[in-house]
Amino acid sequence: MSDEVVNTEGVSNAQSAREAVRRVLGEVHTEITEFPAGNVAVTVSSDRHSATIDGHPDTGYGWTVDPGEDDGFTGHDELAPTLDDALKAVRAAFAAGPA
Repeated sequence: MSDEVVNTEGVSNAQSAREAVRRVLGEVHTEITEFPAGNVAVTVSSDRHSATIDGHPDTGYGWTVDPGEDDGFTGHDELAPTLDDALKAVRAAFAAGPA
């Protein structure tokens, strides 16, 4: 998994997010929703873990690893200034231990 930064000018936030997921996490199941204001909701899952990341390039990203089924959307305790930073933190959490 690479820490390379890629220029994504002229690319939609959803496209940029999908490229970032592949670059940082590799091939994981990914669902991305882009909203009219440009914010994205990203869900990624591996064999043992899942994570949700929500945010916008201008305001940062909140993320949660292995959210509980009964949590609903209660916000994120973890914050990162960039999507790459959030994905790197998710990668570290996925590698840290069993579900």
